[in-house]
Amino acid sequence: MSKHKHEQEQQSEIRKQENLQDQNARNAPSAQESTMEHGADKQQLNQSTSDLESQLAAANEEIARLKAQLDELNDKYLRILAEQVNFRKRVVKEKEEFQQYAVSMLLNDLIPVLDDFDRSLDAVAQNHNDVEKVIEGIRLIQKRLYDTLSKKYGLKQYKAEGTVFDPHLHEAMFSEKGDVHEPRVTQEFMPGYKLHDRVIRTAKVKVMMPANPAEAPSRAKEVSGETQDSSFFESAKENSALG
Repeated sequence: MSKHKHEQEQQSEIRKQENLQDQNARNAPSAQESTMEHGADKQQLNQSTSDLESQLAAANEEIARLKAQLDELNDKYLRILAEQVNFRKRVVKEKEEFQQYAVSMLLNDLIPVLDDFDRSLDAVAQNHNDVEKVIEGIRLIQKRLYDTLSKKYGLKQYKAEGTVFDPHLHEAMFSEKGDVHEPRVTQEFMPGYKLHDRVIRTAKVKVMMPANPAEAPSRAKEVSGETQDSSFFESAKENSALG
């Protein structure tokens, strides 16, 4: 009985050893595979790290390039802005100088007329009894002045007396009714002037109105606002007589 039990124990021990060997044999490939997998993971991690470092280096280079480009554009912008500021200052200065000296040519042409007045006054002082010479001298000065302004600067005098009243050309100082079909200028107190084609001073006139306003209502309304200034009228008559 004890012998049989002893044999069973030996067989049991043998089976345990065989099972342990089989388990070790099965676990051996798993450990190798685990080692291989660990090595692959480490290699993949190294590769990923290398890729990230490359991407970071490329990003830093791109940032540096963009920063240099931004600095260049900013420098160009500041230069253009400075040029525009200087240009505006130059334009303002040139405009001020033009306004200040624009009439220099006109004044240079008028100075000789002032010289003529000086000579005429000297002549009047020496020959104060010779009225005809005084009048002739004044007329010569007037003609020289008008010729200068007309030929060099485009100033033109236009006559109004005897023409149909035009509110763009005439300013009615007085009016009276008469046998006319439309308002007509009957007397000119002061002549009108144009600069090229633009009226710069309307003629001061007296206007004859139609006795029947229904004949020319529109013209009548335009003349109805005339100014009746007796002092101006007397002064204008005197100037007209001297002219």
